[in-house]
Formats: sequence, C-alpha cells, structure tokens
Amino acid sequence: MSFWQKRSPIFLFLGLFLLGILIFLVITRPGGDPETGRIPASVLSNLDQERAKAQQDHEEFMQTPGGKIWERHPYWDRLTCQKIAEGQVWPEMSKEMARVAVGPPKKVRTEKHGETLYEEWTVEGKEKMILRFEDNALIAVERR
Repeated sequence: MSFWQKRSPIFLFLGLFLLGILIFLVITRPGGDPETGRIPASVLSNLDQERAKAQQDHEEFMQTPGGKIWERHPYWDRLTCQKIAEGQVWPEMSKEMARVAVGPPKKVRTEKHGETLYEEWTVEGKEKMILRFEDNALIAVERR
C-alpha cells in the first residue's frame, strides 16, 4: 500500500492508459476471421459496371457542346454547362457564364452606386436581350 501512496497520480494514470492500449490491441488484433471485411464478388462486379457506365457517359458528354464548355470551365457543374451551351441565361449567373451563353455584348452601359457596380448589356443573338448585372451577378433578363 505504501508503494502507491509514494507515487504520483500520473504514474497511476499512465499505467491504466498503457493497460487500455494493450487490451485494445488484443481485441482488435489483425489476422482474425479472413472473411470479415471482404466485399462480395457480386458487389464488386456491380461497382465495375457502374464505373464503366459513368466513364462512358462522361466520354459522351465531353463530345457535346456542354462538354466542350466544361473542359474550359471545370469548376462549373455539368448541368450549368449544358444550359449555357443551349444559350440559356438566368438570374445569379456570372458575367463569364452569360458571355459564354450568348456571346459578347454589343453595347455595355456601366453605372456605379457607392461600392456597387451595375452593368447593362445589350446582346443580339438568337434574340435581342438586355442583361442587367449587379457586380458580377445577373439580376434581370429582358427579352425584346
């Protein structure tokens, strides 16, 4: 009893900690049941088929106009690239997205109110449009 009374509580904690690690290693030792953690062959086969289909879908997408846009702008998602390839514009898209979707503006009008920059683009493509931006976000589309 006097042995433990003369020792610091740190030694007791350290001993219990090491005992806990030893028990953990004995319980979770490698080389247990070889079947544990094995993935069935049918599941692996399904994963391979899904991977092959996803790769084929990706290769097909890359041949489309949306895929060509995605190559230049990989940080845009695929659906956004597809819409842009179709010439669609929508509020909250960036100026770069709008430029890719409808081409460069024929006319740009710029105003600054405080720290906010407002731009109005006149675009003539499939149809004439006025695109209004607040800073870098499209806020309105007017079709004429």
